[in-house]
Amino acid sequence: MNSKDMKNKRVFITGATGFVGAHITKHLIELGANVTVLIERCDSTSYFSICGLDKKVNVYYGDISNGALIEQIIVEQKIEFIFHLAAVALQDLAYKMPKVTFQVNIVGTYNILDAARLHMDTVKAVLVASSDKVYGDSDVLPYNESMILQGSNPYDVSKVCQDMLARSFYHSYKLPVAVGRFGNIYGPGDNNFNRLIPGTVQKLENGESPVIRHPANGVFKRDFLYIKDIVNAYMYMLYNIEKEGVVGNAFNFGTGIATDIETIVNKIKAIMNCENIESVIQQSDVNEILIQQLDPTKAFERIGWKAEYSVDMGLAETVDWYRNVYFKLS
Repeated sequence: MNSKDMKNKRVFITGATGFVGAHITKHLIELGANVTVLIERCDSTSYFSICGLDKKVNVYYGDISNGALIEQIIVEQKIEFIFHLAAVALQDLAYKMPKVTFQVNIVGTYNILDAARLHMDTVKAVLVASSDKVYGDSDVLPYNESMILQGSNPYDVSKVCQDMLARSFYHSYKLPVAVGRFGNIYGPGDNNFNRLIPGTVQKLENGESPVIRHPANGVFKRDFLYIKDIVNAYMYMLYNIEKEGVVGNAFNFGTGIATDIETIVNKIKAIMNCENIESVIQQSDVNEILIQQLDPTKAFERIGWKAEYSVDMGLAETVDWYRNVYFKLS
């Protein structure tokens, strides 16, 4: 399968109004797919709305806690491919709302998988969004897919459960599943300004000091992955889902490089010509993993994927979008 084969394919996307979901939706529409989305609401400032995607897809209103609605969508739309991206995706929110986090990330994922299992006559692939957080605070870096999954806070634990649930449905029922474990995703369209990169761009644009959070025991380092590389990762999983060594597997998607957050902030300052604005250093009050770095070798060897964007390239495109699109909307 390749991009030319996506025309008129019937695709179901959860989390379509989110940052990654909107980019996936836009890409599939451009390939000619018949896209159905399940959304709770649609923020007018979201990338989904800015791109006018609501007018180009079949929309159902509700959430993934409603298993009957998910099954209804799969049956009514004769769904072939599912991109499961809906999740409580912020660590701080997960700390404050653990019950909701487990309900959405674990029970919601079960609902998707079980509805797909019941309709394997039409469903040919289920792609599930996991995270590098499933590896926990490991002394061994970079992470590879053979490492034990571990989590020590509500968000991390919910992603471990989601990841294992998805793969269990392949091993138990032969549901064609593939799981993506992604690094820190950034790029145009992320309007959650509590995150490092959009938050830094917004503050610098307003002439304010960006905030750098430091833990008590060092500095945070992350594997930053540009959104266009993420879209390609999902499509590479889909195009290769029928291959042995792909179906039922999880894949790391990252650059393989861990960059400290102060370096990221300074790169953004340079792009925006704001080196004169001092950063504010704050103590992190949340127990987060210190360093995260992914080994993407398996993805390259089995599905031919590798990150094409350096951090410098990705940040330049990101800043350009905020300045020339998002900030001009308000």
